[in-house]
Amino acid sequence: MRPPRSVALVALGLAIGAAFHAVDVVRYGWWPYVFGPAPLNLFWNLLLPLDLGLIALLTWRWRAGLVATAVLMVADVAINAYAWLILGFDAFAGAVPVQAGFAATVLALPWRYRAGGPFTTG
Repeated sequence: MRPPRSVALVALGLAIGAAFHAVDVVRYGWWPYVFGPAPLNLFWNLLLPLDLGLIALLTWRWRAGLVATAVLMVADVAINAYAWLILGFDAFAGAVPVQAGFAATVLALPWRYRAGGPFTTG
């Protein structure tokens, strides 16, 4: 069964995120987020290959890809909200609400498309 259109929109959202991270890497090198602590930097740097890997997983095994994307988005929103609200990195003020909305959408999809559920198609 091919992935529903909503899965393609999740892949598009990940591609947009990957593009933002790719631009940062091209402009500033592999460690572009020097303003943050090392563990957060490591996470942010891993988002580029993780986003690309999840796009591939959504194409190949879309249900597993949705669950993995949901997990990543929860972590991404939590870490970016921490960086914004606790560490005071105001650059995240615009991104966190957008990411939270995307995460909420992604979190709803595995439930909608659970195996044998009432909404298992497009």
